[in-house]
Amino acid sequence: MDKDQEMWEKLFHELACIKSEMKAFKLETRAELYQIKTELKEWQQRAEQQRLPQEGE
Repeated sequence: MDKDQEMWEKLFHELACIKSEMKAFKLETRAELYQIKTELKEWQQRAEQQRLPQEGE
């Protein structure tokens, strides 16, 4: 019975570690997505600013 209990404790510990890693990955991915969106907005704004003087010519 002790071996079964020990096995279950190890499995639950492993599951907790995996869950923690997945949460960290999700947060990291969300941060990267936010950074990409921010860079895209900046790029679009620069492209628009460059387009305005060209349209005025």
